This record gives sequence, C-alpha cells and structure tokens, in this order.
Amino acid sequence: MELTERIAAFTELVGPPPDAVPAVDWAAVEAWLEVPLPRDYKSLVSVYGPVELGEGAAAVRLHTPCVSTDGRYDYGAWLVETHRHSAIRPAMFSRERRRFLPDEGGLLALGTTAGGDHLFWDTSVSKDPDAWPVVLLTTSVAVGGAAPWVAYDMPLLELLCTAVHDGVPNPGEPGGLLGPLPRTASAWAPLAGAGPWSPPPRGTYVDARQHTALTQGEGLAAITALIPPPLTPHLGNGSWEALFERLGTRLPADFVALAQTYGAGNWSWWLDMPAPLDLDHRLGLAANAEQMLDGYRSLRGSFPEDFPLPAWPEPGGFLPVASTIDGDQIGWCAEGDDPDRWPVAVNPRHSEQGPPLAGNFTGTLLRWLRGGRPAADGFCWLRKDQDPLEHMFFEPFGAPREDEP
Repeated sequence: MELTERIAAFTELVGPPPDAVPAVDWAAVEAWLEVPLPRDYKSLVSVYGPVELGEGAAAVRLHTPCVSTDGRYDYGAWLVETHRHSAIRPAMFSRERRRFLPDEGGLLALGTTAGGDHLFWDTSVSKDPDAWPVVLLTTSVAVGGAAPWVAYDMPLLELLCTAVHDGVPNPGEPGGLLGPLPRTASAWAPLAGAGPWSPPPRGTYVDARQHTALTQGEGLAAITALIPPPLTPHLGNGSWEALFERLGTRLPADFVALAQTYGAGNWSWWLDMPAPLDLDHRLGLAANAEQMLDGYRSLRGSFPEDFPLPAWPEPGGFLPVASTIDGDQIGWCAEGDDPDRWPVAVNPRHSEQGPPLAGNFTGTLLRWLRGGRPAADGFCWLRKDQDPLEHMFFEPFGAPREDEP
C-alpha cells in the first residue's frame, strides 16, 4: 500500500485533522538535524500537526517542528533537552546506555505518551529513515523490575495503527499495555495554534541559556532555564485556598510559584514533589505533609534531643512538604506570621536535625541543582568533578490512576 493510501486509512481510523497545522520547512529541519526524517512522520505532521492520538491517560502525542504560542515549547530546545534528560533517566533502572543524536546512530525523539514516556526512532538500524523502528523509554517501572526500554521493531505509522487497534507493550502502563487507544485525534492543548519553527543559525546552541543558568540568574527563572518545566504539570483538582485552609497556613510565594510551574514530580531521582492541589489522594501535598508531621511528632516525643524543632502548628514548628528517596524531609521552620520569611528546614533521616537554612525553598533547590550543598546533612551532592547537567532533570508525575489507592 502506498504511503498516501496508508495516511488515508489512518485518517479513517482516528478521524480528520482537528485544526490548521503550522507549516514545516522540512529541508531546513533535516539540514539542522543532519539526518533525513521518515516519510510517514512528515506526512502525518503535514496533515495533523502536533496531534494527540487517543485521550486521557491513553494517548500518544506527536512532537513536531513548531513553537507554542506561549513560547514554552520550541522544537529544537525540546529535542536537545529530551535527549539530555533521557540519557540520565534510565540510570536508576538499567545499566544499558543509549546514544542520542547528534551522535551517529543515536536515538531521535519524536513524541511522548500521556503517562510521560518518550518515543524515539532508532537511527542505527538503517541509512533509510523509512526503516527506522520506534523505541520507547519508560521510567514508570519499579527499580529491579522491567527494563525501561521497549523496542517495537516497526515504523511510526504502523506502531500508531497497532496502538489504536490492539495496544502495544509498555511495562509502565496498567497491564503492561499502551492502548488500545481511543480512536480520536485532537489538537494537543499546549501546542494548539502553534506557529512555524525556524532552526537556529549555524554555530549557535539552543541550550546556551541552560548553560548560562548554571552560574547566572536566581530563583524560578534560573530553574526553568536549567530544566524546562512540563507542558502539562499535574497539580490536582483542588485550589490553593483549600490547601491553605487544610494546612492552617498559606505557603511561601516562591514555593507556590515553583509548584504551580512544575507540579508533581521527581527532581534528579532524589527529591519528590507531591501534587500540590490533590487534596483527596494520599500522594497529594496535604496528606503527605500530615503523614510526615505525624511521624515527626512521634519521633520528637521519643527523642526530643534529636529533633529540636517543634512540629507545626506550634510556633516555629517544622512544616514538611517534600521528601527524598532516602526518607529526608524538607519544608520550613514556620517562624512568625509571614510565610515568605520562613527559613527552609530539613529533617535528615540518617543524621541529626541541623539549624534552619538561609534562603527560601526555590533558592535552596537552585543551589542544589547547581551542584551545591545547601545543608551539612539531608542533601545528596555532586563531586567537584561532576557536571550538574549530566545529573539534573525533572521527571513529572501524572494524575494517579484509578487503580492506585
């Protein structure tokens, strides 16, 4: 079957294009990538643009050469960051290392799933891009469990049709299957109305802003330059006012802005941030803070000399909101009536609780991402010979599935 006939059959399967699509200068894109792209991808993108196939938790999103209306998505920047991020992500789960373009024969990112997994072409298989099979990277698997890489041994259009008809293997999905996807095609909201993308001039680097942010800038602006936030952060369905009422206090403005921008997720395989506005689930910020406070009160009652800070809502009390994979807890020493003046406090799991830290939550996070050591205990840190950009990332968490209690 000719490609035009296969695209027509796919349109019959999922429906017509949802919206006008941004124009793509394929010659310019391929010159910038220094590889040709598969014809089925170019045909799909020319018809559908940055489309979401399926809906809800069962969806695949094609990332295309375009720029979002709000400037948060730029194809070149997304590609570079996805390759950098994906070189780091599997390290917790697998010793297998993959190459990424521009390395010869490297993987080339093309899309994501609603669950946050990434899809790539394996360019090492053939000089003919139409023969490139798709592979998937998922980190939604337990350490020591299934391998994070899935090789599909089929090109993109065939994979998408299979995902709609029958589903395709994905160890990070319920039942180990992505799909069958709902037979719908819609404009992916963050890229709706996107405009054309122009490759940067030769000799310039799309990640120059990221490298600059290693040493320059402050606060949330510097963090977003280092690690672009997710296009669809998971916050939860509640409100900040309801969260503040439940906690008995508002939270520092810098933390609210950080949580609003990134939502739930994990920083660099170490620091877990709960969904700030998920008030009904045990993994939300409110329930998580309440659980940590219960444990802290119990430990302080038994070993007051090791836990000098009282527990919130006592004056000057410790109010934890985030935790690490090592069991450390991070929050504030709630001194006074102005949360924006609260110092950051840490409850290390394996050492004594030290004094509150200088600076706010966002500044503490930024210092740590840059390779600093904000506290003597309670923070992992890099050696001086380690490059922070080879270790830092943010792995967003989606909404809890219905089968998760």
